[in-house]
Amino acid sequence: MKKKILHVINSMTTGGAETLLANSLSQGGLQEHTDNMVVYLQGSSHLINLIDKNVKIHCLHYEGIFNLPATLRKLRKIIKQYDPDIVHTHLSPAGVYTHWACPATVPQVHTVHTTYSMDTEARPMIRLLDRYFYFNRRNCNLILLSEFTKRDILKAIPFRGNAFVLNNFVPDIFFKNSVRRHNEANGQLKLMAAGTLKELKNFEYLLEVFKYLKDQEIYLDIFGAGDKTKYEQVIKADNLKVRMMGYREDMTTVFTEYDMFILPSKFEGFPLVVFEAMASGVPLLLSNIAPVKSIVNEHAVYFELDNAEAAADVINSVWDKKIDIDNMAKNAKTYAEGKVRREIYINNLLEIYANVKPNT
Repeated sequence: MKKKILHVINSMTTGGAETLLANSLSQGGLQEHTDNMVVYLQGSSHLINLIDKNVKIHCLHYEGIFNLPATLRKLRKIIKQYDPDIVHTHLSPAGVYTHWACPATVPQVHTVHTTYSMDTEARPMIRLLDRYFYFNRRNCNLILLSEFTKRDILKAIPFRGNAFVLNNFVPDIFFKNSVRRHNEANGQLKLMAAGTLKELKNFEYLLEVFKYLKDQEIYLDIFGAGDKTKYEQVIKADNLKVRMMGYREDMTTVFTEYDMFILPSKFEGFPLVVFEAMASGVPLLLSNIAPVKSIVNEHAVYFELDNAEAAADVINSVWDKKIDIDNMAKNAKTYAEGKVRREIYINNLLEIYANVKPNT
């Protein structure tokens, strides 16, 4: 008999964790091996349409802290009705609220989608989970996105439960793209970045970097949902070769239009967009931060986040052909094949579920 898994997440809007969950439950995915239900607190997008039609989906219509008691009652009712073998939570506060609502006899698996020591925004909510991790340490189950993020959080939390490592994955469609080769004949270098327009993604820093590239035929397009106003003001004032492109659903097509992908994030857990670019055969230019470097290794060019002029020099090195980005992209795609395929992710997740024991 299939195990019943109840997945709980903050929302089903765009984001790495949300995209991961939707794609894992899309047709031919996890639903082939387990019976699944998705519960989200609030907010939905096209991701809902990616999920297999046999997966039951509920929105709790959470409206804020004053609405929390009613939200917890709804969640308890769903858990009782579905009677899952495992409750798998993603992000906070979903993980915290689910712990409060979930019967002690039902094991909870929580995926931490960030780097604890670096994410000052998410850390307060994770601290609320600390008490669960500490007082119930033998029955706790954590999923971390890499060996680095596992070591990072275990340094901070007195945790003695089960800590599993599970790399994220990207949909197979990205692997259908051919390796990107820089078209030197057009006399341009076209870079792209992608992510929600918020502080941790650090796109402001890219604008500083491109102030040093105004005399070169080097261009940057930034894709992502959010308020573009402050970025566009800087772009216009400094006459930068940068465009704010907004949100796009067809990222598999977008990647094929660029020579290189750039990520300036201050911190990450396991950035899906990096591996989407890698799977698409696009060379990588990434911020030199330990969580990212530990999973991408030598398959990218790295730059520092404290010196915009030096970062611009790295881009100029690519422009001057001092770095063989074509060969790097080819090797990176091969690396991604063995690391971030959905089949690998699902098999490893099923093994984790098999090792989660019922609470007594």
